[in-house]
Amino acid sequence: MQVQPSAGGVSRGTILAGVLALALVTASACAPTKGAFPGPLTSSVTIPDRVRVRLAGKVTSVALDDYVLGAVLAEVTPVGESEAVVARIYDVQAIVARTYAVSQLGRHRQDGFDLCDSTHCQLYQPSRLTTSRFADAARAAVARTSGRVLVYQGRIAEALFHADCGGATASADSVWGGPARPYLRTVEDTLPAETHRPWQISIPAEQLRQALDADPRTNVGRTLTAIEVTSRDESGRASGLGVRGERSYTVRGDVLRTVINQKFGDKAVQSTRFTLTRSAGQYMFKGTGYGHGVGLCQRGAITRARQGEGVEQILKMYFPGATVTRK
Repeated sequence: MQVQPSAGGVSRGTILAGVLALALVTASACAPTKGAFPGPLTSSVTIPDRVRVRLAGKVTSVALDDYVLGAVLAEVTPVGESEAVVARIYDVQAIVARTYAVSQLGRHRQDGFDLCDSTHCQLYQPSRLTTSRFADAARAAVARTSGRVLVYQGRIAEALFHADCGGATASADSVWGGPARPYLRTVEDTLPAETHRPWQISIPAEQLRQALDADPRTNVGRTLTAIEVTSRDESGRASGLGVRGERSYTVRGDVLRTVINQKFGDKAVQSTRFTLTRSAGQYMFKGTGYGHGVGLCQRGAITRARQGEGVEQILKMYFPGATVTRK
């Protein structure tokens, strides 16, 4: 029996016809470093002229705003939206992409560069400048927002983003542990429920056991008796799960999701905002959202842009307490 995902759900980064199409990977824009929240607790607001990026395995130095442009085009494709909405959502994403890049400078320092071109950092695809019909709109947005970044109490913010919060964003510390960021806290997304598409997936118990055994963090042994949600964070995400079998343990929700998706693909368990039941030898995950849930909710942001909300209003919603500053 094969794993059967539903049609619902979205990726971290591609906005298509007003909805986020399934396309992307792991836990997010900008997956955290292993076992910890990404980046330093604070960093001063210093905007570099250039960043070193590893693109297709080769390290190159590019102007910061050229990097932002390549990242914005890789992350957002607003097909079917009005010119005003396209401009607004690209402005939002440009400020977020620039802020994220500045906050993560030197993340790969020991490897000789600042940022990679994959979702470990944020997608960077400069080739889209010649292939995307939104290149001019994105270029205009980067120019309009040049030098603008999100700050919190005078320090550069860590502007994380994801495809769909599912109805509420997650706090950074509840997802990855480490120090709390006041501007990366749980926020209820006050939009109609249908904004956030549901998803579900049914996994045969034996296939799930094999997936768990493939990772030392979740090895359950020769039998899998039960998996139950034991705790939830403020956003409703499964923060802890109890696994019982030949071995029994408690595991973080983001770890379980990562392990399962290593086996069944990134469209399997799309977020940790799920319920879990077992019936007839199958484990059924039902949830909403896609990605880690921290920071900017792209599905919510484009809905708000469509409703006429301004750029700073949207950013204030998903980064409470942070402000946009031009440096």
